[in-house]
Amino acid sequence: MQTYLNSLDSKLIFIKSEITKDVFKIYCELKHDKNKKVHSRKVRVIKDIPYNNLKVVLHILTKKHFNEDPSSNKLTTSETLEFVNGTGRRTKRLDEYIINLCKEMSAIGCERIIKNKIADVSDSSILRLIKKNESKCNKL
Repeated sequence: MQTYLNSLDSKLIFIKSEITKDVFKIYCELKHDKNKKVHSRKVRVIKDIPYNNLKVVLHILTKKHFNEDPSSNKLTTSETLEFVNGTGRRTKRLDEYIINLCKEMSAIGCERIIKNKIADVSDSSILRLIKKNESKCNKL
C-alpha cells in the first residue's frame, strides 16, 4: 500500500485501510518536521482513481503549524498537498482520468460511468471540469 501512496507523494505515510461496500478507504498522514510545533490537525477526504475495481477515498491527516517566520503576519501555516486539485476534493490524476474519459464519449455517458465505477463526483463538478478543460476534450 505504501507504494500506491508513493505514486501520489513520497511524504505520505500509510496508517491503515478498510473496504466498505465498493469503497476502498486509505488512512494516511504526511511526514512532518519534528522541529515545528503543531497547532491543529484535520482529516481531509480526497477521491482518487480506482484500485482493484474499488472506488478509492483517501483520508489524509494534515497539520497546521505555528508560523516561525517573523516577517509574516500569519499565525499558522497549513501543509500543502501537491497532488490535489484546486478544490481539494480530488487528485489531479482523477481529474486527468475524467478528462480522458470525456474525450471518448458524451458528458452524460461520462457522468454515468464515473458515478458507477470510478468515484462519487457530482454531475456539476464533472461538467465544470469538462468546461475548464474544453481544449483537451474533443467530443462533448
